[in-house]
Amino acid sequence: MREAPNINMAWTMLAAEECARLGVRHAVISPGSRSAPLAVAFARHPSIQTHIAHDERGGAFLALGIAKASGVPAVHVMTSGTAVANVLPAMVEARMTRTPLLVFAADRPPELRDCGANQAIPQSQLLAGAARWSVDLPCPTTDIAAEFVLSTVDEAFARACGFAGAQGGAVHVNWQFREPLAPDERAWDIGWLWSIARWTNARTPWRRSLPPVAAEVEIHSAIVVAGRMPSQAAQALARWKGTLLADITSGLAGSATAGADLVLRAAVEGHNDALHAALRTEAIAVVGDPVVSKRLHAWIASQSEGVTVFGAGDPRVDPAHRADAVYSGATLFRPSRTLKPHAGWKRALAIATQASSRALEQERTLCEPTAIASVVSSAAQAGVKRGTMFYGSSMPIRDADFLAIPQPNGWHTAANRGASGIDGLVATAVGHAYATREPVIAVVGDVSALHDIGSMQLAALVETPLVMVVLNNDGGGIFRYLPIAKHSDVFEACFTTPHGLRFDALARGFGLATDAPKSRAALEKSMARALKRGGATVIEVVVSREASEACRARVAQAAVVALGREFH
Repeated sequence: MREAPNINMAWTMLAAEECARLGVRHAVISPGSRSAPLAVAFARHPSIQTHIAHDERGGAFLALGIAKASGVPAVHVMTSGTAVANVLPAMVEARMTRTPLLVFAADRPPELRDCGANQAIPQSQLLAGAARWSVDLPCPTTDIAAEFVLSTVDEAFARACGFAGAQGGAVHVNWQFREPLAPDERAWDIGWLWSIARWTNARTPWRRSLPPVAAEVEIHSAIVVAGRMPSQAAQALARWKGTLLADITSGLAGSATAGADLVLRAAVEGHNDALHAALRTEAIAVVGDPVVSKRLHAWIASQSEGVTVFGAGDPRVDPAHRADAVYSGATLFRPSRTLKPHAGWKRALAIATQASSRALEQERTLCEPTAIASVVSSAAQAGVKRGTMFYGSSMPIRDADFLAIPQPNGWHTAANRGASGIDGLVATAVGHAYATREPVIAVVGDVSALHDIGSMQLAALVETPLVMVVLNNDGGGIFRYLPIAKHSDVFEACFTTPHGLRFDALARGFGLATDAPKSRAALEKSMARALKRGGATVIEVVVSREASEACRARVAQAAVVALGREFH
């Protein structure tokens, strides 16, 4: 730190070094003048990889994706003013999914606040509703001990990671700067560093906060409902000897654990009293974040007692307000000696997933469900042992979950389901690619792709295979399943919102490879080429909303019929 050219750089170089010692390996920099001391400090740090994002919203989702994939917060550096407001959507997602994120925003000094100075807004508490913690730092000065800088960075990291007595999420550190903003020489008292000599001469953080010790909990219930959860908890449930109803986001969905939505649909729409009876249980353990399936939520809500929630807290995971016990801390699960699979659910899941798989194989039309099935099978057949399947928040993740499409062995499943927004999906997928350095396949809808079209520029810089499959049905097909669809005078223009665009030209404008297969076989060949090629590829699949709806109905009906034969 002795080589810092001025006191602004001394503070920010301390911060960058402390972030690196804590384990931060990625910084996203959005350009600006006021944030120059931060940008220079992180860009010059040898242990931190920097990524440039011209748009703060995309940059924040890029940092979010890195954190979701790695479990370690990335730092997002930005200038003052409306730049700060643009990170709010990603911070909301971070809070809802307890994902660590560090937002380092530059600000004007006190004398330039609330006086009409350019690019100055009341930003110090602007993000407080979404942040786990907000701190407004004073302008750098040697009158404040260097320990303050280090311990504040340590506290921000701990709060972002959930190591400070609360759940993890985004932290906003607001940095006030006076001139000089550039790394120009300006004399400062180097003796200011003497008080942190033990830190200067070491390689360790000034203060390390340890993660909470996970409590081991014995599960007696035959039913565990699994949403997205910390890796430790997922590992404990990976070979669960009871019955696991695994949401697509849990990473545990497979032939014996997926398909709960199909089973419950068969019970309700098939008016199958025998199946209803076979699914009864006395207790349910709900682990992790909320699941995608509305039917599974409704089934949990129908339980009169015995619903225990693990891993919740802030935000709480109890939409029906029926939980009788909640454990918000880190938890490891141990099956009781007497735990056995639930006979009814075990049999029903196996039948439903087999019926769905056979029905999807028989579908020849290229539509949304068959495209997802072909994409997943292509990933499984590509010989790539590890990667990430990233699903868009609208129909893609619902199709993958509802139709129990099996995920490739060894691959992770990812999504932005905290707030279920469609903003920043492309950028988040890019973040997963940077953090894992492994192939990423992102399946998103056309409206989602348009919403984050600027992040195609971020995708163009990725070197590992990043395949973005855009399911283009010319609008928001999900609205066709909602009551508003009956109001034809406003439905198409205001809700479906057809745009008439194709993505190949848009993607090529960003320098991306493109393809537009017209059949399932062509899609599988396109996927194989993209996974071998490296870099980013946009594969546009033009589909019909009506064909997709008909396919979903046929596959679901196949499961209803199969379960009806077994349970009668």
